[in-house]
Amino acid sequence: MLVAIDESDYAKKIARYVADCVKPTVEIVLFSVLPTISSKLERELYHPLFAEKMGDLRAITAEKKKLLESMMDECRTILMDAGIPEGNIKTRIRDKKVGIARDIIAEAEAGGYNTVVVGRRGLSAAAGFVLGSISNKIVQIKNCTVWVVE
Repeated sequence: MLVAIDESDYAKKIARYVADCVKPTVEIVLFSVLPTISSKLERELYHPLFAEKMGDLRAITAEKKKLLESMMDECRTILMDAGIPEGNIKTRIRDKKVGIARDIIAEAEAGGYNTVVVGRRGLSAAAGFVLGSISNKIVQIKNCTVWVVE
């Protein structure tokens, strides 16, 4: 089971939902996509005036990764407290390659997961229809059950 989370407190709600719904024998991968600055963008924007800002962006990315790691530890604890053995819970943080939703889909397909769990937050039905959302894109995965946690 692939459980897609971010650094928000909403991730804990997702972990609690999964903990309540699965058997302790399930294998879970807590997965997150880390938005990063592409090396191509860095090269294109390289200019002495931007050097300080690029350093700031790298620092923000590093801080976001620490927040993700901390949230994954909290979610792991929630799952273990529900009786899921520590050995059945893995964590993965991947740098964004294409887009958050498409990277989650790629991980789900490459890993052969039969279930993907994502959260749905913050978008009205109309906004989700017009703008699209991560969860709206992920429900399009073929040959996989998708749980969208409200």
